[in-house]
Amino acid sequence: MAKKTTKKVPTEKILIFPKRDDAKAAKAATQLKVWLAKRGLDTFIPPVSDTEPITQASLAGVKLAVVIGGDGTFLTFVRRMEIKDAFPILGINLGSLGFITDVSPVEMIDAVEAVLEGKFEEELRPLLQVEICRKDVCRLSGTAFNDAVITKDARTAMLKFNVCLGGEFLTYIRADGYIVATPTGSTAYSLSVGGPLLHPGVEGLVLVPICSHSLSSRPVVVPQSTLIEIQPKEFKGSVYLVLDGQINHEIGEQDEVRIRKSPAQLRLVRFIKTAWFEALRAKLHLK
Repeated sequence: MAKKTTKKVPTEKILIFPKRDDAKAAKAATQLKVWLAKRGLDTFIPPVSDTEPITQASLAGVKLAVVIGGDGTFLTFVRRMEIKDAFPILGINLGSLGFITDVSPVEMIDAVEAVLEGKFEEELRPLLQVEICRKDVCRLSGTAFNDAVITKDARTAMLKFNVCLGGEFLTYIRADGYIVATPTGSTAYSLSVGGPLLHPGVEGLVLVPICSHSLSSRPVVVPQSTLIEIQPKEFKGSVYLVLDGQINHEIGEQDEVRIRKSPAQLRLVRFIKTAWFEALRAKLHLK
């Protein structure tokens, strides 16, 4: 007679992701771990690595993720997660006010307690699903939270590429690169090259040429449902696809980059509805 087994239910736990090699982040992580232990909650701190994924199996039972650092640490955490939308994420900011991480270390314990008691709002942020394809065969697929950027190295001449939206030809671009950004990413690289700011509630994507060689090339905002296809032309050097400024993939002469909204959405913890406006005023020094 076969032995009857009982499926083990994963223990509820809190994931803590502190900024790497940062004493202040490590201290805050220890403080949070001790506080959670007193409440009878397990914690999980992923191994320190720039490339190792945080696997689906290791995320079983996670109720909340607490990222301690800044917006860069937050992007690293999102990149390493195999599952992006399984639980809400709370960002603790160790520096100046961020667009993603807006809770201070002093407020950390109170914020985590509020989340555990259900006293928070969950804000869904879009992700980009990005593919490098050749003749309808996709050799690479990745996810971006901020932006997908087509760029070149210093030895490569000006880039030339076609941009199509939803199967319709939009424009032929001559530039140093091209950015496709989410509303979250509109405050990052896209903003630095003259792109518009999109409030997180706007369901759009920003398309921005980098140092365009034509005065008629302007940023464009399109619906998030739009399939964006970018095909570099007349290669003379090395061209790359960069996701969230962290992952680089070289693009071949016959490759096409396809970008669309991912079916997964990031679940951000929010307490203040006006947090984005406060960060905007602080970053742009608005009175």
